[in-house]
Amino acid sequence: MVTSNGSSPSYNFLIYGKTGWIGGLLGQLCSQQNIPYTYGSGRLESRETLINDINTINPTHVFNAAGVTGRPNVDWCESHKVETIRTNVVGTLTLADVCREKGLVLINYATGCIFEYDEGHPLGSGVGFKEEDSANFIGSFYSKTKAMVCTFFDF
Repeated sequence: MVTSNGSSPSYNFLIYGKTGWIGGLLGQLCSQQNIPYTYGSGRLESRETLINDINTINPTHVFNAAGVTGRPNVDWCESHKVETIRTNVVGTLTLADVCREKGLVLINYATGCIFEYDEGHPLGSGVGFKEEDSANFIGSFYSKTKAMVCTFFDF
């Protein structure tokens, strides 16, 4: 990318979610395009550590791909609802608030189990869902927490 004066813009990305699929891909993309980036060491549950990351790294952009998915899988979230909400909802909104205070745009990424096989999309049929389709999977607490945050970001 080149600006109107012919120079390249100066970026410095702060990324949360290093160990996740999306966070890892973001770092790879930055490396491939020689964009400076740092993975945040702060925890979404701790406002002070988020502020420290931003003050130390001085990013131009903040990307959040962090969240509790549970171990060994998302079923963990069903029996650990408080911990899941604390990170996936309150933590994400805290990061958004810190970014707002610092004048930074936050780009939030969220994955979730939003579709399940049904009569129109039988298992093994090859019939897939489209982006225009309404979510039909409401059985996952993890997915519900990701949806909760999306409603806050949908201004």
